[in-house]
Order: sequence, then structure tokens, then C-alpha cells
Amino acid sequence: MSTVRAEISGIMLPTVFPSLDHALPVMWERVRNLPIREAHRDLIRICIGPGGGEGVARRLHQDGSWSITLYVGEMTDWTAHPITITTDRP
Repeated sequence: MSTVRAEISGIMLPTVFPSLDHALPVMWERVRNLPIREAHRDLIRICIGPGGGEGVARRLHQDGSWSITLYVGEMTDWTAHPITITTDRP
């Protein structure tokens, strides 16, 4: 797979990585200690956390992009942070 561009709106500026394997640990490090809404904490961990990324890689291979929204905060006081990963498919 070619280089990937990853961004977490309001948390991580768009950054180019040599591969998805390089991007995911950096992204996970940025979000792992945030108060992620419990309803989708496991989903975020599966997508970008340790040992994750398989579904993201498949989607990048198929479509060249993958995105999900990260919700940070408590039930009544939260902010939305879109996560976007794109690649130039060969």
C-alpha cells in the first residue's frame, strides 16, 4: 500500500505516513487517554488501536479512504472529531 494521509479533526493535523502501520500507532496514542464516549470506545480501539486496522486497510484498498467520527466527552458535553485516512491506491 502507498503512503497514507491521516487526520483527527481538532486533535491531530493532517499528516502523511509511509504506511497505515505507521499511522495507526500515532493516531491511537493521540486518542487513547481521551474521555471517548463509552458507546463507541471499543469500536475506536478495534479500528485504530493495537492489533486493529484490518478493516481500515481493507477499506483503503477498496476505496482509497476511510473515516469515522470520534466523540470525546460525557453524554451531555461532548465534541465530534472526524477521523479521516486516505491513500493513493496503486
